[in-house]
Amino acid sequence: MQDAEKKQLVSLLDELSKAVEELFLAGLTAASKSTVERLDVSFKEASRMKLLRLGSTLRIANEEISRFTAGASQFSARRLAFFLSRAWLLASAMRRAVDAGDREALNRLQAAPATQPVEKLRFVTLGVVKRVVPGAFVGFDFRLRSVGAADHVADGESLVWSCVFPLRKDLDLPSEALLHLPQKQKFKPSILLEKKVIEATGCAVSPQAGGATRLSLSETGTMTAGEAFADWPSLWSWDVGRAADRLERHRPMPMDLEIELQEEVVVSGWRAGEPLETDQGYDLLPLETDFLPFEVRLDRGPSGDPVRGVMTKIAKKKRPPPIYGVAHYEACRLVLQPLSTLGKNGIDYLTVSPDKISQAELVKAMKFT
Repeated sequence: MQDAEKKQLVSLLDELSKAVEELFLAGLTAASKSTVERLDVSFKEASRMKLLRLGSTLRIANEEISRFTAGASQFSARRLAFFLSRAWLLASAMRRAVDAGDREALNRLQAAPATQPVEKLRFVTLGVVKRVVPGAFVGFDFRLRSVGAADHVADGESLVWSCVFPLRKDLDLPSEALLHLPQKQKFKPSILLEKKVIEATGCAVSPQAGGATRLSLSETGTMTAGEAFADWPSLWSWDVGRAADRLERHRPMPMDLEIELQEEVVVSGWRAGEPLETDQGYDLLPLETDFLPFEVRLDRGPSGDPVRGVMTKIAKKKRPPPIYGVAHYEACRLVLQPLSTLGKNGIDYLTVSPDKISQAELVKAMKFT
């Protein structure tokens, strides 16, 4: 680590630790606006420095603060306390690793895998994870599958590419509209929803032990849409034995979260139980299959639009379509996040609305400052 990078990291960790301590001492209702803003700045800085674990922890903590400020029913004091505590522990442990010059420990805490350059890569989109925090940001994780081998990527390898957009409080705009805004590489993320083969150049991949390989673009990289893709059934599979082996080998660490060990799954021949309301801001939809039970949590907020309504509707069918999604293990339960279905006409994305976008409102959204 260069001296300048070390200085930046130490400054971030010290500032974050102080902000969290002040928040715990004063309480959220008495916390100053500057303390909350410092946490938000720390989140953005951690994301910029590619501190994946710390950044994701702060993102969730900021979500809870935003819910509290808005008086949202989804606010959870327990969840906020957990992720603030985790952020403080991570910051303290990383500072100790920096002071001790322990690069190996720092890498483990950062959850920053090695990055490998890829000149050209082709892939299709299997589903999209959407997370919306009103008045703050919306994030999209595109779950991809490679079409053909390329450098460090095998044919059929699972990939994930992410993008985050700030949300303005004065705009009434569907979060999907932001996918029509151009990235700095001059392409619109909405092309990933066209059910075509996408070609990316000037990119890099970072293998992740607990999930899909992460894809990133360089400043000069780009994405372009190619031919329509029709062979979706060939990608609609789940190696249960391989998943069981990964779970058997997994050794959780104190800083790990359940969602950090995810599986891409395909569920067919499923039967839905009676939906249940919870006091955690989501509805619970139990799914039974021939070999495993799943628990689907349907967010009652904007993150659950439109998937909550769509899943409720297709659950009533006599022969519901097979589902592709991501699952994680939580308290001996398999929690499934459905992302798409496969029908006669191909793939249907469940988490993004197909409604038309107002171009006038979209132009307003481009003025973030």
